[in-house]
Amino acid sequence: IPILTCTADGTQADMTLMREKTATITIPLASAGGWVKLNAGQEVPLRVLNSPEMLRRLAEGIKSKTLPPCDRAALLTDSYAFVKAGRMEPEALIKLIASYENEDSYIVWQGLAEVLGGLDTVMSDDEVMSECFIQFARKIVVGLVPTVGWTPSPDDGHLTVLLRSIMIGLLSAFCYEDDNVATEAKQRFAKFVEDANDMQSLPSDMRTSVFKIVLKNGGDAEYEQVLSYFDTATDNAERKHVLGSLGAAKSPALKKRTLEWTTSGTVKLQDFFYAMGSVGRSSKEGREISWQFYQDNFEKLKAMIGKANSSLMDACIVSCAGGFCSKQKADEIDAFFTAHPVPSSVRKIAQTTENMRANGKFLETLQASPLSKKDFWDAL
Repeated sequence: IPILTCTADGTQADMTLMREKTATITIPLASAGGWVKLNAGQEVPLRVLNSPEMLRRLAEGIKSKTLPPCDRAALLTDSYAFVKAGRMEPEALIKLIASYENEDSYIVWQGLAEVLGGLDTVMSDDEVMSECFIQFARKIVVGLVPTVGWTPSPDDGHLTVLLRSIMIGLLSAFCYEDDNVATEAKQRFAKFVEDANDMQSLPSDMRTSVFKIVLKNGGDAEYEQVLSYFDTATDNAERKHVLGSLGAAKSPALKKRTLEWTTSGTVKLQDFFYAMGSVGRSSKEGREISWQFYQDNFEKLKAMIGKANSSLMDACIVSCAGGFCSKQKADEIDAFFTAHPVPSSVRKIAQTTENMRANGKFLETLQASPLSKKDFWDAL
């Protein structure tokens, strides 16, 4: 196995070939407290489990950005994978994430978005831990706004455009209650309501996220404004902004209304599950509402889908039941489909409940760690 390394002085010229189960490598450091990153440049398809001391030192390379972007991203995603596998302490991962507070690389933010989103999904089943995590993630995400901003510029490079889209998506997940974020989204939405073709105020790649922020902070009036766009949108891509955001409405009644509307025949058969997913992924309460709706309307949904491609029923099941993170819920879902068989979706159901049990086990790991204590988060 080729072992490449880098330090604050750059990538080392020498490469070590690991031919046995263990190998010893000596890396020159400019200072006693310097850092070293294994698998520099991510040239080899492997994960690296760093010791706590290595992570502590690497955090300095993250903050100073002397560690290259691809290595900053890989350090994060490797650590997340090891925590999920039970090979690394959860608190070490959270302390590592805190080092990315001033991150501005699109490549790194791709990894950050994946890790923050995954942790958010699992922790949402624990209200206390979830609230602490959201406040923590909010500090990381908000720090990107002054650098990237909301308004596109003619000078923006391709990666800046992509980074802005990631940023606003994360703002809708973690920062929708922030006054500045809520105000900015509200103002842009108001201009959109006046002229849906105003792509400067609300570009297409921002619409789903801004709709979510407005819906989370609004009520019936905002819901009606977003819903009405479905009928006036000029193409299906624009309609999907509505389908992907309606479930973010805070009111349980509006979440249920979204499910009833999307299965009423108004939405094309190949698209109706998007709105179901927007409810199922919206919150812990949204998961319960969407799963209950699926059970109550099972025969109706089967009739709707009929002899259409089985992937539609797969998508419907994942949208309504895929967000849970407990063995108990997985058992409940398995029991329902045992009593109400869907032969074409057996594999998808098994994959979904297997993932649920894995996430449930992951949640138990997090709950048994210092992450379950508010003092840990306050000390970050």
